[in-house]
Amino acid sequence: MAIILAIIISITLLSSENPLDSSTENVKIDLDINRIQGTDLISDSTLFNKYLKSEPEIMALLTNNYKFRESEDTTSLEIWKYFFAKPYVKSTETEIQKTLNNHNQISKNIIEAFKRLKFHFPKKEYPQNIIFTNTNFGGNVYLENGTILVGLERYIGGSNEVLKNSLPPQEFPKWMQLGFEKKYLLRDLLMSTLIYNKTIPSNNQEKLINKMIYWGKIFVITEMALRLGNEDIDPEILLRWNSSQFDWAEKNEKAIYEYFIKNSNRFFSINESRFMRSILNG
Repeated sequence: MAIILAIIISITLLSSENPLDSSTENVKIDLDINRIQGTDLISDSTLFNKYLKSEPEIMALLTNNYKFRESEDTTSLEIWKYFFAKPYVKSTETEIQKTLNNHNQISKNIIEAFKRLKFHFPKKEYPQNIIFTNTNFGGNVYLENGTILVGLERYIGGSNEVLKNSLPPQEFPKWMQLGFEKKYLLRDLLMSTLIYNKTIPSNNQEKLINKMIYWGKIFVITEMALRLGNEDIDPEILLRWNSSQFDWAEKNEKAIYEYFIKNSNRFFSINESRFMRSILNG
């Protein structure tokens, strides 16, 4: 990651005009951003059935996430009612409302970021619909047939008491929970889209150097889209690191370069465990 960050910084410094700048005044993008409020749907069967017909794949995914072994009900609506009656779900919904209450500003930032992507890559496929909801910690971002589903519960704060009290540590270790921060939401949306629509074509080469180049490009494009108003962003957000991880990378950057110089053969390694350890752990 330190090497990837160095590539990003070098690209920026080599040009007096930042190549990551964008002009979105004339960029048009059709993107609906909505919220599935589970507590509203369970009290209005007409509204529930409307979503069931308009978003069958999303509703099926959520229904599957909401199932409990002890529940005997099998209809989608009853599964939803049983889920949203759970105490920890009620607490999670409360935290979502408190933490992510500025829906209009979030939506505005999302649209602007996708316009930045389209400015540089006008022929790529972009989502037509983004849905925010509670996925029962099923995942940060799902993409399916032009729709992105965002699990808001994964952005309510890594130190939130609700997370500590409701998530089993064997499935959601501390390091994972600490990544449940609101500041990563837009970054996750963008990076998932870049991978999904193959903005950078996937490389079948399994060598470490090929993987580093591929992910370096993904990070650069994500940074470009995140620079709303062409203002620089915090590298920690781009890399999804906390401050201590970023400080460690900066302090050890020279040692990392020296390591790879001495072990240059690792750039051409095709052993997955070795190159993943190199990329992810620095």
